[in-house]
Amino acid sequence: MHWKILVLALSTASFAAAAQHEGHGPRGRAADAGVPAWTAQPLLLPVPGGRGERSAVQVRPVGLPAAEVRIAGPLGGEQAFPVEAGAARLRSPAPESGNYHWVSARFETPAHVAVASTVWYFGNPGPAPVDLLRRPKSELEIVPDPLPREHGSYRESEKWRFVVRYAGQPLAGQVVRLETELGTRTNFITDADGVATVLFPRDFAPDADGEGGHGRPKAGFVLSTERQDGDRHYVTAFNYTYGPDGERGRSLGWGAAFGLVGMLAAAPLLRRRRHGKEQ
Repeated sequence: MHWKILVLALSTASFAAAAQHEGHGPRGRAADAGVPAWTAQPLLLPVPGGRGERSAVQVRPVGLPAAEVRIAGPLGGEQAFPVEAGAARLRSPAPESGNYHWVSARFETPAHVAVASTVWYFGNPGPAPVDLLRRPKSELEIVPDPLPREHGSYRESEKWRFVVRYAGQPLAGQVVRLETELGTRTNFITDADGVATVLFPRDFAPDADGEGGHGRPKAGFVLSTERQDGDRHYVTAFNYTYGPDGERGRSLGWGAAFGLVGMLAAAPLLRRRRHGKEQ
């Protein structure tokens, strides 16, 4: 009889944990309409609700009066699309090729250059973006090294490498600022190879669901750096999203399950002690 109770308890705990993982948690504010107040850096954000096509996406520049948004694919080639009504509708330069594409917008004056950049993943099969990331895309740039794999993401408590380059060359000793929409502000310094090793902060709510699925919460982050060269000031930013630590929900669900197992295992011992005292 005891083994039936044990199996039932485990099944109940597992079901509760699965229900928690599959819940529709809060989405990151980066997907909301309007201008985000969490950073003054230039951003490129997908238009909320724009489902689009497999090889097209709508992107809006934020904090950057750009007239166009450019997109470059892993097979080479680059194309510019005008910003109309606050957004640009982008298509892959090679619609038959998917995987990550580089998206950027630019605004400049004789004294100042500002660049916003991000990446977009198209679902069609395509080559890895190794060459795409190596190609210089602006004077001053922050480039992931590498990007998360398909269906992957940046997550809390993980370390990821980002390369800072100027005129195609790595910048050593460069300050890179991380800002998240959950309130974290911190700086990193590039090493001799121009690499900043960024530790993503653990700043989601304690009950955030870190498991996979469409209900997993996301938050925006931006990395930025600047450089003065003669009479010209350069600012560049890379923005994307990150999620909670994948162990959050799992540890909570299994902790409850093991606690329940421990209680059930101790029950026969307690009964024996009680019977022994009664005799």
